Formats: sequence, C-alpha cells, structure tokens
Amino acid sequence: MNELEVFYLDNRTTMKPAEMDAHFGYDSKRFEKIGYNIRKFYLNEKGLQPYHEDLIRIGQVELDRVGIRVTCRRLAEKHNVKEKTIRADYGHLKRYGKLK
Repeated sequence: MNELEVFYLDNRTTMKPAEMDAHFGYDSKRFEKIGYNIRKFYLNEKGLQPYHEDLIRIGQVELDRVGIRVTCRRLAEKHNVKEKTIRADYGHLKRYGKLK
C-alpha cells in the first residue's frame, strides 16, 4: 500500500475524506476514491461483482498463462461489462492481495 492508503486506514474513523484531502492539499475527492477502493477490495465491506469472483477463482497463475487482456475480454463478454472496467478492477484485486 502507498502512503495515502495507509493514512486513510489509520485515520478513517477520526477524519472525513474531505479533511484528509485538505491535510494533503488536494482539492479533489482523492480520498473518497481511495476509501472506496480500500473498502471494496481490501476490507471487503462492499460486495464483489461476479467478475471479481471469477478473477479470484481463476487465480494469478492462470491469468499470467492465458493473458490478462484475453481473460478480461472473455469476462467482459460473459458479464456484459466493459473490458476496461475489469482490467482496472484486476489491478485493485492484485494490489490488495486478493489474487493468489
């Protein structure tokens, strides 16, 4: 995890995302996005989509063997979701250690 994600985890009960943005000088909703991704992919507070579960079930070894783009393309067709969305979520799953 990077510095901002660790900061979010350490302060999520005492500070609002807007206060965290102000602390780092961001005028965007950066910590809202960070918080959403951490709650969804790291803490599992939000439900995963069926294609997330497929990626986890397939596993990193098989993804590397077949290819991430090919797998994401197949899952996009199967679940009627944009391939770009699945590839982005694959990155989050990998980053937060959900793919083995």
